[in-house]
Amino acid sequence: MKSENWLRKFIAIYTGQFFSIISSAAVQFSIIWWLTDSTGGSPLVLTMAGLAGFLTQALVGPFAGTITDRYSRKLMMILADMTVALGSLLLFITMYFNEPSIPMVIVILVIRSLATAFHMPAMQASIPLLAPEEHLTKIAGWGQTISSISNIAGPALGMSLLAVSSLEWVLLFDVFGAVIASSILLFINIPSVVKTEEQVSSNIITEMELGYHAIVKSPVVLKLTITMTVVALLYIPLGTYFPLMTRNYFEKGVVEAGIVESVFAIGLIVGGSLIGVLGDRFNKVSMMATGMLLMGATLFISGLLSPSYFYIFIVLAGLVGLSGPFFSAPFYALIQTEVEPQLLGRVFSFVTSLSLLATPIGYLVAGVLIEFTSVAILFSVSGILIVINSVITWKAK
Repeated sequence: MKSENWLRKFIAIYTGQFFSIISSAAVQFSIIWWLTDSTGGSPLVLTMAGLAGFLTQALVGPFAGTITDRYSRKLMMILADMTVALGSLLLFITMYFNEPSIPMVIVILVIRSLATAFHMPAMQASIPLLAPEEHLTKIAGWGQTISSISNIAGPALGMSLLAVSSLEWVLLFDVFGAVIASSILLFINIPSVVKTEEQVSSNIITEMELGYHAIVKSPVVLKLTITMTVVALLYIPLGTYFPLMTRNYFEKGVVEAGIVESVFAIGLIVGGSLIGVLGDRFNKVSMMATGMLLMGATLFISGLLSPSYFYIFIVLAGLVGLSGPFFSAPFYALIQTEVEPQLLGRVFSFVTSLSLLATPIGYLVAGVLIEFTSVAILFSVSGILIVINSVITWKAK
């Protein structure tokens, strides 16, 4: 029986998470900018920074999810936030007294990624313990909106802070955000889950296998996990190629590229907000299929546009952004509904790791396709494949 004041709890939790995410986004942008400026834009260093971010989380994720399911999810979120804070504080102290080395900054990025690997499954696994099942899709929409706003405002905030101060003071802002998030969590009661005898094991590998089997034994979750991984492989690299589409295909400049990015970001926020208001009224799988269909269709049309129709491309970019929350938010809610609470940390970690590991494959395929054809063809081909995934998703009901 969920507490009747669940809404107040989520308002408090997401308020803290907003400060944590926006400060982390500001610091992440500032660190990457510092690395770019310090090394003259070294491709090797920037590649290492990227790998430190997504590859660490992808490889550690299944272990992190298993550990999260073993212990208090509230404690894991607080420890993750404070680990980020301590990493930022350590880098602040180093930069205040000395010039830090590039390897040390990369290590800090690894630490931040490790903390994220624990925080994300702990947060997602806590949601069904606090909220009624019929509101899970709506809550996922709230999370998507907060994340989108923070990830847009964070870099802008980091850029502004760098303009008037320096990286070390941006790092202190991150400490401030983590402390706020952790302090709020201290006053939130997150129920513990009761494990069956089968789910209690001293062997972490055995517990990881239970998370894997939880996905495999549910036909709907398994099919949707596969389609979501394929969509991630196709969709995530496109974020990098929107500026290339603007510059090379439509022959526009940096101002127009900025407009496209802004409209895409606004689409994300609007999509998340719509899910946050209307998400509980529709079937989760149908929403996922509709979101994929909208994204696939807009990407396909984008690749077919004449170079003179740039302003139509701007509108389509907004629709691509809007469509994202329509398949990601219901997917999270569906997992929270279909999987036992005591296994959710592991399941979310497996799903996230699959998407992260698919990302470099997507970049490789996209790069080869652009090299031999064009960025417009990449958009159209990706669109067709995402439409096919929407049909597969629809049949998973």
